[in-house]
Amino acid sequence: MTAAKPIRCLAFDTSMTCPGVAIIEVRKGKPTIKALSHVKPNTSRSHAHRAEVIEGWAMLFLDKHVGTAGFDYVVREDFAGKTSRSNYPVLSAWNACERATSRFGLTFAKYKKPGKDTEYLGISATRVKSLVAGSGNAVKDEVEAGVRRITGYAGTFANDDESDAAAIGLAWLIDAGVIEKPKGAG
Repeated sequence: MTAAKPIRCLAFDTSMTCPGVAIIEVRKGKPTIKALSHVKPNTSRSHAHRAEVIEGWAMLFLDKHVGTAGFDYVVREDFAGKTSRSNYPVLSAWNACERATSRFGLTFAKYKKPGKDTEYLGISATRVKSLVAGSGNAVKDEVEAGVRRITGYAGTFANDDESDAAAIGLAWLIDAGVIEKPKGAG
């Protein structure tokens, strides 16, 4: 008798200042954090330069972790800025991560809100906070605590971007019905 194949989720918390990434693996309904990373591009450089740094970081991370198992879900947080000043940096970082993942044959999953037909490019920050920390208004420490509660992770997060990436992956897995929603989560 062979053990069931684990479900693997690759999740990006994408930004131009410090994107994070997490790999969540689920075995028998229990999620664990398998890998974390982030990069801090030099903010004095142009957006184009920083996007290339992000793409290179993402490619190195993927080269180390894709292996033969691949990923069942490749996900990110949605973003809807109101101006080009806020949109351009985030969408540049999105594009950098998408270029890196595409080189490994990976495609970001589209997100559908429960009961809706519209597809989004990612899961909303409010939904992530609600599912992982129990409140759509949760602050960074509450999100990290929710990630630890759900996964049992006792290691160090180098920064909020790593715990946020893990939260994005966990929220996606909860929303997809792969893992159970924690008590008190929305």
